[in-house]
Amino acid sequence: MTTLWEHERDGTRYSVRSAGASIRLYSNGVFHSQWNPDRPFAGGVWDCLGLPLLYRSIATTRRVLLLGVGGGAVIRQLERLAPAAAVTGVELDPVHLEVARRWFGVGEESAATLVEGDAIAWLRGYRGEPFDLIVDDLFGHANGEPERARALTSDWIATLRDASEVGGLVVVNCVDGRELKAAAPAFADEGFGHAHRWSQPGYENAIGVFAREPLVPREWSRRLEGLALDAPDERRARAIVRRPLRT
Repeated sequence: MTTLWEHERDGTRYSVRSAGASIRLYSNGVFHSQWNPDRPFAGGVWDCLGLPLLYRSIATTRRVLLLGVGGGAVIRQLERLAPAAAVTGVELDPVHLEVARRWFGVGEESAATLVEGDAIAWLRGYRGEPFDLIVDDLFGHANGEPERARALTSDWIATLRDASEVGGLVVVNCVDGRELKAAAPAFADEGFGHAHRWSQPGYENAIGVFAREPLVPREWSRRLEGLALDAPDERRARAIVRRPLRT
């Protein structure tokens, strides 16, 4: 692995490293994001944030919101999945945005809109058109370990609901399965009666996919086939563990 760039700001040490054709972002040693344009779905946990989009029609997906940009790998994936959609990423850390632009190609090779600011406050103040997909990837780190920056409480889930289309999806990244399981009833109380848990072998993260309309696995599979991905990328996508989540 080769270090391409390092920077320290306000006690945080940022590092961009290359591993083969992949670009990786680390903050205080925490592995935040990875992107390889030749392997957009490389088996990382980020695949679990972008690929749930296929539960809904790509043709009718117009607005996508990512809360927490990191290096921008999820934005690049979403643009591969729904190239006609307007993707907005909100990120508190300006260094992450610099990395996303300089090293991950966001805003140069992509048309995504990047917003510097507190994603929680930004969404609470949002009064625009609802989103077809909201990805909540709000993570910080403590003692070298990742932790959610915003607990999945009822008031936050209601904020996510109010900003999403009735037929849209809300995808949340949790530290582990216990955190996701504890949040599931609150999602149900806010109208998200359909939920799946996604996980990636080798990662502790548990990703919740929540909707107010049914999630149909065969439709997800059919749309995956329609992407005409390279065979290895499609195999990695199908290897993701996808199970119904009791709400």
